[in-house]
Amino acid sequence: MNRKHWAKGIALAALAALGMGSARAVPINVALGIVIDGSGSISATDFATQKSAYAAVLGDPTIVPADGSVVINLVQFSSSAQLEQTAIRISSEADRTTVLNAVNGMSQLGGLTNIGGGIDLAVSDLDAFLAGIGASEFSADFRKLIDVSTDGFHNTGTDPATATAAAIAAGYQAVNCLGIGAGADCSWNDGNGTDFAATTFGDLQPVLERKLRFEITGELPEPASLLLLGAGLAGLGFARRRAA
Repeated sequence: MNRKHWAKGIALAALAALGMGSARAVPINVALGIVIDGSGSISATDFATQKSAYAAVLGDPTIVPADGSVVINLVQFSSSAQLEQTAIRISSEADRTTVLNAVNGMSQLGGLTNIGGGIDLAVSDLDAFLAGIGASEFSADFRKLIDVSTDGFHNTGTDPATATAAAIAAGYQAVNCLGIGAGADCSWNDGNGTDFAATTFGDLQPVLERKLRFEITGELPEPASLLLLGAGLAGLGFARRRAA
């Protein structure tokens, strides 16, 4: 009887060890730089709504798994850019909590709109983190992406088209843009990213969910969502023409 218990204990320990090894062995599929507008054109209420939307979406394990396959950092931009969360590999719910605390703890910077500076800071921080990870830790289809959201147009600092071109040259697959409201301008990433649109900050969360799901999991929006997205992008195109 004792031998049976001993053998069973050894087997359970081996299974546990295998399970732990598997959890740690999940390769990194995507590194995502999240670049958020904190300029003065956004009201305090809308900035709080924006933070809530990001916290809800990043807190959803069906979008952002806590298995080590996703690396995220968080940058807020206004006249300058500020790193709110250095790059972190989401390998546990504790890691997710770290990111959510950074989102919820953001204080709006105010000021102008330096989109290019936000892109540059996200890229440099992500690349510094990734440089310390062994090649075996990355999946064969590993991707680096930058995710920008803004309610306006670039008006100071580094040209976002220049920053986007530099990111693409550094191995990033895309610099995507989510425009919020009629004044948003995402024209700077033409040919180097996908644009999404939300009519207001109140509409941001479902659009952000579709955007991050697309970026992280590769899942395309449902057909009905695609129709809504197309309508939003048509409005965003009008805003681009008006801004020009």
